[in-house]
Amino acid sequence: MSYDLYLRDPVTNAELKVPAHLMTGPNIPCRMVNGQFVQVPSTEAYLNITYNYARYYYDAFPGAEDQGRFEEDMKQFPTISEEGGIRSLNGMTGAEAIPMLKEMIRRITAEYRLSDGSWKKSERENHYLTDNDTGKRVSSTAKMDFFFDKTRAGLDEKAAGKLADAKFTSHVETITVDEGDADGSYWDATAVKAIRPLYQLIALSQLRPDGVWSEES
Repeated sequence: MSYDLYLRDPVTNAELKVPAHLMTGPNIPCRMVNGQFVQVPSTEAYLNITYNYARYYYDAFPGAEDQGRFEEDMKQFPTISEEGGIRSLNGMTGAEAIPMLKEMIRRITAEYRLSDGSWKKSERENHYLTDNDTGKRVSSTAKMDFFFDKTRAGLDEKAAGKLADAKFTSHVETITVDEGDADGSYWDATAVKAIRPLYQLIALSQLRPDGVWSEES
């Protein structure tokens, strides 16, 4: 699950093009070279961001869910969307989005970075799966991947769901997260990893300030 963020033409709504660039993320263009996928430059004014980072964006800009804060944000950013989080961008031009994205970065940083420059350690619930056939811990997406493999093979959704429920068991544990961790899996959410895509959105906004941002699920 992820956010698909596009800069679109304000008149035609067509996806805008920008100079060829390389950006990291969960959904990037690649080609096969010597049996391995290699990233290739893209000209799309587009960025995909995992939902795993959503908590940071909603904490920074909760939208109309927190009416008082939303009214204050509207004074500073009159075109902000009431949806909150990264969807606060919806309908903003690139030019309008830049100061809001910078403020989102500032708010996340202020919340999670300490005065000495280090980053907080946060406790949170971590959901994971075990494969009942092997007893081993598996990727958090394994159940969904298994389900879609079965439906693509022709099984109806109800039957595929029952098989997936029987094959995998969900667990919850408490873990400590270093909010300054920029390494490891892209999917493991930290404040620093959530901030990185915001700089990428700023870069795209600077390339096409006339474009209009659209988040499409």
